[in-house]
Amino acid sequence: MAFFEWNDKLTVGNPMIDRDHKMLIQYVNEMHVAMLGGKGKDIVGNILGKLVKYTRDHFGREEIFWKANGYVDFDAHKKRHIDLLQTVDKFKADFDNGTGALSVDVMNFLRDWLTNHIMKSDQEAFKAIKAAPRAASAPSPR
Repeated sequence: MAFFEWNDKLTVGNPMIDRDHKMLIQYVNEMHVAMLGGKGKDIVGNILGKLVKYTRDHFGREEIFWKANGYVDFDAHKKRHIDLLQTVDKFKADFDNGTGALSVDVMNFLRDWLTNHIMKSDQEAFKAIKAAPRAASAPSPR
C-alpha cells in the first residue's frame, strides 16, 4: 500500500488538474519510499527537487485556469499556493544544506496539505466556477 493513494474523492473533474494532482501524489510516494529505504541524500534530494518544481508548475497551470474562468476567490487561493511554495522551498533548502532532514512529519505535512487543498480549496473553486453566471450566457441589452 502506498503512503498516499489517489482515490475518486480527490477528483476535481478537470483532466489536466487531476493529472497534475496524481503526479504530485506519485512524487510524494516516491520520496516516502526513498526516505524509508535509506536512499542517499542525492536520490531523496532529486525527488524532492522534482516535487518542488512540479508543484510550482502545477500551481501556475491551476492559476491560469482559475483566472481564465473568473474564479472570485482567486487571490486567496493563490496566497495558499504561495504559502506552500515558501514552506517546500524551505524544506528543500534545509535538506540541501544539511540543516534539515525529511521526516515522517514532513511527509505527513505534504500528504495532509495536498489532500486538504484538493478536497477543499480546489473542489470549492471548481464548484464556484460552475455555479457562477457566465457573461456570455446573459441576455444582450437591446
